[in-house]
This record gives sequence, C-alpha cells and structure tokens, in this order.
Amino acid sequence: MLITGASSGVGLAAARAFADAGADVALVARHPGGLDTAAQLVRDRGRRAVVLPCDVADQAQVDGAIEQAERELGALDVVVVNHAAPVFGPFTSVRKEDFDRAVEVTFLGAVNVVRAALPALERSHGVLVATGSLMTKVPLPTFSSYAASKHALRGFLNSLRIELRAQGSPVRVAMLNPGSIDTPFWRNASSATGLQPRLPPEGYRPIVMGRGLVELAQRPRAEVTIGAEGKAVELLWRLFPPGGDVLLRLVHRWYMSGRKPAANPNALWQPRGEGWEETGPMIGRPSLTAPLRWRLRAPRPFRR
Repeated sequence: MLITGASSGVGLAAARAFADAGADVALVARHPGGLDTAAQLVRDRGRRAVVLPCDVADQAQVDGAIEQAERELGALDVVVVNHAAPVFGPFTSVRKEDFDRAVEVTFLGAVNVVRAALPALERSHGVLVATGSLMTKVPLPTFSSYAASKHALRGFLNSLRIELRAQGSPVRVAMLNPGSIDTPFWRNASSATGLQPRLPPEGYRPIVMGRGLVELAQRPRAEVTIGAEGKAVELLWRLFPPGGDVLLRLVHRWYMSGRKPAANPNALWQPRGEGWEETGPMIGRPSLTAPLRWRLRAPRPFRR
C-alpha cells in the first residue's frame, strides 16, 4: 500500500497504523528526513517500507513513484491520498502564485496520484482512500485555497466513485473527513500576513485518523466524518446556515488574532514534513465515537 503526505501529521500516523495492521508501506512526500522517520516506524513494526521522495504536483514524479511502489511491493491494493499544502491569510492578502500552488498541490496533486494509481488498483481490485476534511462541506475562513481544494476533492472523488461503479470497476473509493487535528499543519502553513494563525485550543490526535484510514481501507465507505464535534459543525452549517455563518465568523476572528511570527512564511514552496505527528501546543485528544464505531465490527486481517 502507498501513502502520500507520509512525512508528518496524519500521514505519519497512518504509516504507523497500517504497519500495525500488517501492511508493507510505500511512503511518498517531499521531505527526506520525515520520510526516513516514517520508514523507521514501519520497519520497527516488522513491515517493509519503501521511501519515495516526490512532489505530487509533478505528474512525471508521481508516475515514477507509483510504478516503483508497485514493482517493489509486488502490488498496490491500497492508495491513501493524504497530502495538503495550506496558506494562511484572508483571500485578498494571499498572492496569486501562493493560492494557485496550494490548489495545485492539495487538489491537483491528488488528481495526479489517482490518475497514476488507478491502473495498479484495477489490477489488485484495490481501494483508494482519501483524507478529506470537515472543509469538504464547510468553509474555512483564512484558508480559502485549502477549503476550495477540499471541496473540489470531494466532488472529484464522488464523481469518480460513481463512474467506476457504472463501469463495473473493482476499485472502491472512500473518504475520511476529520475536524481539527493536532498536527504540524498549523505551524507549517505559509502565511500571507507574516503571522501564524492562532491555534485551535484542541484537536484530534493524528493516530485517530490513521486508524480511521485503515478501517476505510478494510471496509470502504463513500464518506465518513470522524468525531461528534465535526458532525455538529457540519449539521449546523447544513441545517441552520445563519448559525453556521456566525460560528465561522468567530473562527475567522480567532485565527486572525494570532500574534506569533510565522516560522517560515514561504513554507508552501519547500518540503515541510519533518517527522512530527503532533504540533505541540494544542491539546491532542481521542475521538469518543470513532473507536466505538470500529469496535462494532469484527476485526479483519489487512490485505497485503
């Protein structure tokens, strides 16, 4: 199996979770140090790791990574599309090239991976799993390029899923939509203001999402939102838009109230995953509902 964005955050946690479930893992990201950390986590669990430095915005690099992963592992029965490249700031402050790059990596990079991986997944009767976001359905002020990319990803994958079913394809498509997660996403974001966003006070631990991705690889479903908090925000936005609008204006004020200088305002253009699962200042917490959901189903061995 293969994971993009494997050098930090949810991707790193997913590498650990898939290895715990018995999978050999191909690891894709730009940062070689973060990839080495992920590879060691996989090998510590007795599984094989294939390290594939790659910029997902480059179709030729993606094609080469998929080919090498299938060749070295023998088959690709699961591909996890997990990468993202955010830029923080009001839309009117974000440079065009930064906005476009965020979309190019987060959305079009996902399309590149799917395009390259589909033939291998057809051969293995495999599963395509994507890390979506609550922001596939709800806006995210001060991260408009990220929200736009996640909305686009949801539309693309749902369209693809229906096309594949209509064609009788054996490939299954699933998406995991988490709310706020305690990952380096926040400190690694490029910044149009020169400041870091003020962090959410808490978020789910990355391993919660890593285990959710394993669950969806084993039992694919079109979309799953992780966590009662995320579901509540989703329902508020859908069922009572005025209340959702007020809530998100408060979110905008919260993010914009940050006063710490951005560690690297141009991080969007550089490899960022340095082998950290969590960001530190946030309070990482488990999901109370996800483990119950998984435990209601009998465990299954992971297909290697």
